[in-house]
Amino acid sequence: MNLAAQVSMIIGLALASYWVFTKLRLPAPAIMGPMVTLGVIQIMGAGLHELPMSVIACFQIIIGLSVGSKINHKNIRDIKSIWKSSLVIATYTLASTAIMTFLIRNFTTDFATALFSAAPGGITEMTVLALAYDSEIAIVSTFQFVRLMVIVSIIPLIAKFVKGKQISSQEKSAKVSAKKQDYSLRRILVYVVGISGGVLLLAVGFPGGGVVGAMLATGLINIILREQYIFPRKVMGFALLGVGVTIGLEFSPMMLQKIQEMILPIIGFSLIVVLGNLAVGWFIRYMTDWDTITCLLGSAPGGLTQMLVLGEEMEADTLKISIMQLVRVLTIISSIPVIAAILA
Repeated sequence: MNLAAQVSMIIGLALASYWVFTKLRLPAPAIMGPMVTLGVIQIMGAGLHELPMSVIACFQIIIGLSVGSKINHKNIRDIKSIWKSSLVIATYTLASTAIMTFLIRNFTTDFATALFSAAPGGITEMTVLALAYDSEIAIVSTFQFVRLMVIVSIIPLIAKFVKGKQISSQEKSAKVSAKKQDYSLRRILVYVVGISGGVLLLAVGFPGGGVVGAMLATGLINIILREQYIFPRKVMGFALLGVGVTIGLEFSPMMLQKIQEMILPIIGFSLIVVLGNLAVGWFIRYMTDWDTITCLLGSAPGGLTQMLVLGEEMEADTLKISIMQLVRVLTIISSIPVIAAILA
């Protein structure tokens, strides 16, 4: 099958599965539909090529622009108030990674493999680091992947039982402002600056650079220009489908074989990590009185991009989620390589 045919099939399957999941009223249809459909096809041996990094980078930047649009001169105080929950996330991340590393160590002969499998830093980031230390990539990617699947499956189900989420005052005011504002040179400038920020951090290899760079650059220019608006939902919907496709294409027969070989430790440890982080989410909910889904997604160890996608679909506070997830990722990225270099 040539490249054009593969692209057409992927797009068709993504749209069809999104439509089916929507009609069945299944949770998070934009990400779950393409992920499940393409994942099953990949496991059956379709051998579809993964998306080019440039395309994935576009999805990341769009998500970053969407989150950055929520940062403005009116919510600076809200951003400053997140430091307590961020400290909880950082502390728990290090503690849980240490415990899980020594548990997983019983099932692999390589300490670095156990460390990168245990660290909740996301598939891409942990796989790249594992490559640098000649770790067993299949084991690392499988642990990270199963953990993500558990989160993506559990969180939307929990969300269906969480009722009464109120739209924040920030969102209300932004919607009012959005009705009064048209695209202008100022808005175009905001998007240009945001895209530039994402491209810059991607170029220097910053973890989740497309999301983080676009988010920070967009937020900064919003504050300077005192802009307040709603990011286009259709554009964000395109990115949501893209992330679902990206995850689905990462399935493979080899990954299924590795899961079958280590089914109990992989699923068992993944559930322990996820449930532990959910408990942290409930604690943050008690500590801050934020809405439940925001707290759960902010603490979930599933990767910055994926958690923001779920947050967007569930209308959670993606600004808070992004900051807590960024703290977790930076904690992992700054500490795990040092630990690996010393102990591996």
